[in-house]
Amino acid sequence: MKKKLFHFLTYRYHKGLASEQEAQLFDRWYQDLDHRSQQLPDDLQEREQRSLGAIFHTLDQVAVRPVMFGKQWRRIVAAAVMICFAIGIGLMVPLFDRSPIDATPRPAYRVIETGVGERKAVRLPDGSNIVLHARSSLRLDEKRYGKTSRTVELLRGEAFFDVEKDSSRAFIVRTGPLQTKVLGTSFGIQAYPEMSEQVISVYSGRVQVQHGEHTLGILRRGEQIRFDKNTVNSALIKFDSATAHSWLSGRILLQQASFEEVALAIKNNYGVTLRPASKEIAHQQYSLPIEEHVPFADVLQVICDMHRNRSRKEGDIVLIY
Repeated sequence: MKKKLFHFLTYRYHKGLASEQEAQLFDRWYQDLDHRSQQLPDDLQEREQRSLGAIFHTLDQVAVRPVMFGKQWRRIVAAAVMICFAIGIGLMVPLFDRSPIDATPRPAYRVIETGVGERKAVRLPDGSNIVLHARSSLRLDEKRYGKTSRTVELLRGEAFFDVEKDSSRAFIVRTGPLQTKVLGTSFGIQAYPEMSEQVISVYSGRVQVQHGEHTLGILRRGEQIRFDKNTVNSALIKFDSATAHSWLSGRILLQQASFEEVALAIKNNYGVTLRPASKEIAHQQYSLPIEEHVPFADVLQVICDMHRNRSRKEGDIVLIY
């Protein structure tokens, strides 16, 4: 009797005799039953038996009553279909419970930026300190920082890092293709987009620099790596710690600096773009201090006098010729 009643209901549905409401409920019920295939076989079989038992029990309750026609019969069929739909929804709840939960928190990025002629000090939760040079941008995920590692990104510009020692959590700085890893030390990174090189300089402790899976070197005090972004070559050299990060005190000391380095210092301090008019000027070297309080016109005059050059303004650019 149970199977006959169930088949009778499905017969009405497939022959188009069911009402619009009954047909909609049947469609949704069948779609929901498709999700059972995601359950384990034993659990699925047990749930199907319980589901069909409940359905047949409902149909039996209808069967013991006198047969009715018209609106009364349609209401009974609609009620049976609605119960089937409700049971199907109930079976879906454990499926959602079985789905894996992503325990990784969404990033909560904090971005610290500096403008022209600006420096900014940042203290991290672990006690490490960072000083950003002008026109720089640093990013860290406040939710994940310090969980397993201490990772920050120098998106552009230059920064000096004084890292709190912690042997269980490495301090990692990502700058484009390079990754600098330390446990506790002080070092600086320069990564301006207009410069052809990225420079990592170590003041204390040791620093490991990687390009992808390849280790470029392990630096100690007084050593730096200069990574050429165009050729993807790097060189490990000694550097003068007295001048390398003189910007920390507000005074930039340039010693035998390239035109590119001079132009960067001018851009950082005054927001002015210098351009060489020839390859000869582009290869000239300069030694001079650039003070924050000195007007740009005075510094430009010193730069020109050094090699007997001249300058003229073309839009937003100052051309040296």
